Amino acid sequence: MFNKLLTYVFFLLFLNSIIAQNYDEQIINKKVDSISSLLKDKKLSPEERIDNLGVLADAYLKKNDLDNSLKTILNIKKLAIEIKDTFSLARAYKGFAIISSINANSKKEIKDLKKAIMLFKSLKNHAKKNEYLRASYYHIANTYVVNNNYGEANKAILNAYDYIPKDNEGNSKYLKIDLLNLQGYINSEIENNSEALINLKEALVLETEINDDYGKANTYNAIAIIHSKQKNETKALNYYQLALDIFEKLEDISLKGMSYNNIGISYYELKNYTKAEDLLLKSIEISKEINNKSQQSDSYLYLGKCNIAKDNIDLGLQNISKSLQLALEVNSPSLIIDNLLVKAEVANKYNNTTQAIAYLNESLLYTEKSETIDLKKRVYRELTNVYENVNSKKHEFYNKKYTEIKDSIQRIQQINKTEVLKAEFDNLKTKADLKSKEIGLLLAKEREEASKTRLILLAALASIFILALMVTILRQVKLNKTQKEMWSTKKDLMALKQENTEKEIEFKNKQITDFAIHISEKNDLLEDIKQKIKKLPIVNKTIATQINNVIVFINDDINQNKEKIQLYSEINETTNSFNHNLTNRYPNLTEKERRIATLVRLSHTSKQISLQLNITPASVDNYRSILRKKMNVPKGASIVKFIKNI
Repeated sequence: MFNKLLTYVFFLLFLNSIIAQNYDEQIINKKVDSISSLLKDKKLSPEERIDNLGVLADAYLKKNDLDNSLKTILNIKKLAIEIKDTFSLARAYKGFAIISSINANSKKEIKDLKKAIMLFKSLKNHAKKNEYLRASYYHIANTYVVNNNYGEANKAILNAYDYIPKDNEGNSKYLKIDLLNLQGYINSEIENNSEALINLKEALVLETEINDDYGKANTYNAIAIIHSKQKNETKALNYYQLALDIFEKLEDISLKGMSYNNIGISYYELKNYTKAEDLLLKSIEISKEINNKSQQSDSYLYLGKCNIAKDNIDLGLQNISKSLQLALEVNSPSLIIDNLLVKAEVANKYNNTTQAIAYLNESLLYTEKSETIDLKKRVYRELTNVYENVNSKKHEFYNKKYTEIKDSIQRIQQINKTEVLKAEFDNLKTKADLKSKEIGLLLAKEREEASKTRLILLAALASIFILALMVTILRQVKLNKTQKEMWSTKKDLMALKQENTEKEIEFKNKQITDFAIHISEKNDLLEDIKQKIKKLPIVNKTIATQINNVIVFINDDINQNKEKIQLYSEINETTNSFNHNLTNRYPNLTEKERRIATLVRLSHTSKQISLQLNITPASVDNYRSILRKKMNVPKGASIVKFIKNI
């Protein structure tokens, strides 16, 4: 079962390896020579030199020349400090961490990564800040996983999530898949299998969305491993088969071999030994073809177990020996121990206790070379069983060792589980605190904005008020000016009318004077004629009557002429004062309306006025009505009296 987990871990590390493998040696050497030549140019700016040194360090890493890679990165660090280039300095520390990882110096690797993360975080508005922070957190998470520090690993993963682009495009999904797979592995290791399945199935959804067949197959294998840990081999087989289907479609022979091995092991756990043997033989055939000795050893191990389970002991031990030989060749302590435990189990079954103990003691030596404590637990358990009926003290000793290591494993698992949960809690608390601060800042900003808005609004209102006041004042000034101009115009118009009226009166007076002179002369003439007629001799009565009639006619004419002179004099006297008052009070009256008003004031009847002005009496009545309206004569009041009071 442990081998299956290792397969999963190695596959993840293969997908997410920091340094790519199988580079063409000649191409890398040419690149090294080209960059080295370019760096001799003294005209290069510090920034250009750093960029080229970065490419050179990467090339040295690809050819596994760690010494030159380290020297190059040290030069980058020196230059970055000189020109205060924080980004390049952070990348230098990340480079140191990669070299420490290759040298299996986890302590220095973590220290350098922490320094790199701190520097990347200090950057402001750098285009690649989030990308490098996400990569650095993911790198340090993997390092913590290798060191079984799952709490810190989970904390780093949760931090890495914060720097994944929010666009949810293909690249973002790949980044999420990497983190989900690593979380799934961590949860599996701390026996939080339900959460591990959630992580892996979420990764599976994303892999399906981006059509990542290799990713899907890898996740199917991981899910199968967890079901296998939970002793649900039927479900495990279903997922292993899904992975195999993809590898067959992709015609990937090495991964097909791995799938045959995994499925064969599941059938072994289900005690379907014949089916298991067929699949394990297929795995062995492929692993020989691609020279994968680790997989070959694992397949021979379970093939031997199948043989032994079917009581074909000799064939089983032969296959176990083949597996052990291959395990020794690849120096795999876990595979060596697995084989020795099978040999010890068979020896103990056939009462060869001495041989069984020898195998187990040899296994115990190999546990010191392995970092996996679970292997030591299995060896102590088998030693406890072997010594049970042989040596009670040793049985008690190894049982105590077994119990201690079992309790230690449980304690470590519990600590790891607690640390993982604590990391999640701390992450949530940090986010909640940040959210609270963001809300506080937002509220403060809103208050500030509201205050600014109020000030702007008040300023706007004040501006509008001032503007309105100015407009009102300007309008009033303009109105006053217009009114002054209007009154001036009216005054000029009235003066002009007055002047015209005075001229007209003067003209009328002259006409009256001329008329009076003419009448006076005419009267004198008529008087002279009358006197002469009187002196005529009267011949008879008829002539006397006629002469008398002529004299009466002349007297009537003279009297009428005197009345006319009197009338025009009265009109003239009236007009001089009345017309002036009438024009001032009622400037809207027409010339004809003023003449009628003058005649009304003299108590002339409509008929008399009509004769004077040569219009009909009905027209005179209409003019009377117009005068009432224009002069606002109260209803029922006499217009004659009203006009006389003017």
